[in-house]
Amino acid sequence: MRQNKEREDMEEINHFSHKSHPLKLLSSETIVGASVNGGEEKSGLIGCYACEKPISSGFAYACIQCHYFLHKACAQLPHTFNDPSLYHQHLTLTDLNDTDSKFWSCNVCRIRKKSTVFSYAFLKDNTYIFTACIDCCVARIACKAEADAIKEEAKKKVKHEGHPQHTLSLKLRPAAFRCDACNTYKDEGLSYECDSCDFWIHKTCASLAPTIQLPHHPNHKLVLVYSLPEIFFNFSYYCETCNKYIQRNEWLYHCANCRFFAHIKCALNAERPSTPRDGDGLSTVDEDENGLLHFPMSDAFTDPLKLLHFEKMTRDDDETTNINHWSHEHPLILHVQPQPKPNNTSSCSDTIEVCHGCVRPLSLPYCSCKDGCSFTLHKYCAELPLKLQHPLHPDHLLALINTSISNTFLYKCETCEFNLDVNCAFLPNTIKHKSHKHRLIQVIDPKPICNACNKWFKGISYACKSCDFLLDMFCAMRSPDSIGHRYCKGHEIPLTYPPVMDHPDDFYCDICEEEMHPKFPLYYCGNCKNSFHLDCISRINYYANIFREGTSNDSRHKHPLTFVWRKKTPKYVCSNCNQDINGYLILECRARVCNFSICYDCHINKY
Repeated sequence: MRQNKEREDMEEINHFSHKSHPLKLLSSETIVGASVNGGEEKSGLIGCYACEKPISSGFAYACIQCHYFLHKACAQLPHTFNDPSLYHQHLTLTDLNDTDSKFWSCNVCRIRKKSTVFSYAFLKDNTYIFTACIDCCVARIACKAEADAIKEEAKKKVKHEGHPQHTLSLKLRPAAFRCDACNTYKDEGLSYECDSCDFWIHKTCASLAPTIQLPHHPNHKLVLVYSLPEIFFNFSYYCETCNKYIQRNEWLYHCANCRFFAHIKCALNAERPSTPRDGDGLSTVDEDENGLLHFPMSDAFTDPLKLLHFEKMTRDDDETTNINHWSHEHPLILHVQPQPKPNNTSSCSDTIEVCHGCVRPLSLPYCSCKDGCSFTLHKYCAELPLKLQHPLHPDHLLALINTSISNTFLYKCETCEFNLDVNCAFLPNTIKHKSHKHRLIQVIDPKPICNACNKWFKGISYACKSCDFLLDMFCAMRSPDSIGHRYCKGHEIPLTYPPVMDHPDDFYCDICEEEMHPKFPLYYCGNCKNSFHLDCISRINYYANIFREGTSNDSRHKHPLTFVWRKKTPKYVCSNCNQDINGYLILECRARVCNFSICYDCHINKY
């Protein structure tokens, strides 16, 4: 349509270089066909008289009768041209046919040209003082036209959605400044400055596309916004590309449905192919995942010793049943069959007997005190190495000791006072996690902010250093892949990593009823539309390695309380915090008329 309009507007022109006949605008195919049919040109290439370059496509002006042809652009060159940096006088377009010489040299590039080729020249007293070929002048003409257009544009006041309170003016010269749109200090061409305040943006930022599509966010378009929408003020958000905190007044490309936010420069750079941000250049296919534990698992990973020493859980035929162990003053006897409970234990049958070494539920085969005291050990805990070289403390060996704090068995460095309980000592060094494409390495990080819960955790974490990605030990291991809950009877609730597709509304935990951060993992039931914090639906047992026996007093209850682990309690929940305490260390009242039970967490935090 545009070409047809141009043909209607400029179908025929009179040109100074061919005064005999007017020139008609024809397609290049028509020109070549007419020339070949005329028999005077054997080749399909037709040269332009202005620049000597072939006319191969598009439209051109032609006099078929005289076989005179001009590119459309050459025919529309301005008649005069003034550029003081080239020559101090106005130059006129001419073909130099009125000179005696068949050739002339350009005063700019020094290339010799035919006299018919167009030039811009200065004529004085019938003598050409200065001549420049059109190749040397066309770029300057284009620059001048652009500069003239910019000057006209600068006369107009501009209103922009990113700064609606004032008008903006175009600055005619490039300048280095901090752009209020992209927040960079680079000199990137022309800019707009506010007429009333200190607002200043690049011209390129002022003409950003309202929407873009990114390859790593293919399901929805990203929409340009000039500040973080108010509906997202409740939580902190980070750029999906550079991982820097999103300020409320920054220009962004975002997807509200997926809570996807990116700085405008980060989003635009991400559109182009680039080298991966993976530091070591690792990709999913580069990594050997054989032998790695993959998380999340079907069940919470709470017993690393049992998993890693599974082969020691069956008794050999020639193995002795009597054991003298360094951690206990009495001989131990090995059990490979269930044993009847002594008469002096609680009348309830749902108590959990735990190992004195790892404080995990006792399972066969295990050792118990031959003299009848309550000391018990898993067989694999009884066979733990006395010395351990650990990657988190490579300079010194760790010695296995029996202590009354934490769990009873502990690996300790006497030189550095570096301590690891036996469960943490045998956590896997490298894992693979669903939430990250690279393997994660065990670390004790000086800046342990977890990417899953955004909480500070000073213990063991799992990190991908090249991606600046870190999961604390609990977020990495303790949450099962799916979990049941009475709110969603008949089906499991999957552990879901953001974004939750097609869920534009806010998330609220159906247990605590508080708003949930949409960028953190959650248990989400798509069928029932129920959402749960990980901590709410599956309480973290921060004191799983604490071993306590006997009784203690608590100011919230009048009777002495007994330390015990229960499979199931009469009330199922803590009498103080009302949270689930099945399988946890609790204190319960043994008085017959009392059902008081309190979790160990509430007990030690009573002050």
